Amino acid sequence: MDRRIQRTRQVIVEAFLSLLEQKDFSEIIIKDITEKANVNRSTFYLHYLDKYDLLDKITAEHITALSEALHQDNISLYEYDPSPDVPDPYFIAMFEHIAKNEFFYKMMITKMPRSSFATKLQELIRDSCYVRISHISPEKKLIVPLDLLLDYLSSSLMGIIYKWLDQQMMYAPRYMALQLTRLSLSGTYEAMGLS
Repeated sequence: MDRRIQRTRQVIVEAFLSLLEQKDFSEIIIKDITEKANVNRSTFYLHYLDKYDLLDKITAEHITALSEALHQDNISLYEYDPSPDVPDPYFIAMFEHIAKNEFFYKMMITKMPRSSFATKLQELIRDSCYVRISHISPEKKLIVPLDLLLDYLSSSLMGIIYKWLDQQMMYAPRYMALQLTRLSLSGTYEAMGLS
């Protein structure tokens, strides 16, 4: 893509996200975006049909980028030997990607919690967990039904991501990855001291 086109889109997206920090999505109009981005309305319409198209496109871009981050190093993800001292590469990839795109994720998850983005993000997490589980040796039996396991994993990760962003990412991505690795290894009862 031409650098000027990239730069124009970046400016429009940044303006939109900045407005989203101040207003509800329903209150944002194209004029707000173009004024904040310092571009003409015609320039906006060269790239996006309307604010919904803008939202759909940036959502798709980030979902694709996270999916690539979670699958970029399949060998280390699938051959990871769980250890309480070595963070799971899956968690590292997830938290590092979100940290690099903090403002976008914060706006999408904390300002638009019922958005299609949150649904798509949870679906991506669920699907990527399924892919990981499917690479585990077939002779290992699951102790709970697969659908419940996937729902538990994706819902709990979404909750952790939401709180992490809402609390200004008070822990570093690698620290988050290590803690989730430890929690995954020990299970919730052992983490609570019940075992």
